[in-house]
Amino acid sequence: MEIKEIIGDYSTFFADIFDRLQKLGIDISGYPLSHLGIKIASFEEYEHLRDEIKKYSVAFAENEHNGRPIGVMRLRTPLELPNGFSVDILELMPPKPGSNYPTGLEHLGVVVGKQLGEFGTTHQSVITGRQDQSPICKPFFIAFDNGKRVKFYDIALKDVIEQEGKVFISV
Repeated sequence: MEIKEIIGDYSTFFADIFDRLQKLGIDISGYPLSHLGIKIASFEEYEHLRDEIKKYSVAFAENEHNGRPIGVMRLRTPLELPNGFSVDILELMPPKPGSNYPTGLEHLGVVVGKQLGEFGTTHQSVITGRQDQSPICKPFFIAFDNGKRVKFYDIALKDVIEQEGKVFISV
């Protein structure tokens, strides 16, 4: 089985977001990708997908956020995406208590670096909002009409996890 069969068509997902950003006047060329976020419909499915994706991973971290576990996997081989991009981190998110949503690729994380504030100001007319995920993680995001999102970070999710004192465990 290939990872695409487990997580879905990540190339098409990325191409759609890339095109939507271009139409909004945002070119992410030259920015590194942080991760792909995958929403999971149930805790049971989360555990199953987490264990399946671990087979393709070199490291795994899990923390709690909003009353649920969040799994982050560092892939052995980066996923090659259109337009010369690649990503090696997957974030798995089971539902928040009381929430329902389908399983599937949900967001793309883009690292804009120290210019995050300026980026948010420049693109404020199309930015949907800003999340307060932790003291060191406050990404801007754009929510699209198809339920997908793109989040803009100052540092990659992997670095956020490590700076918050969590560790990746080898798998």
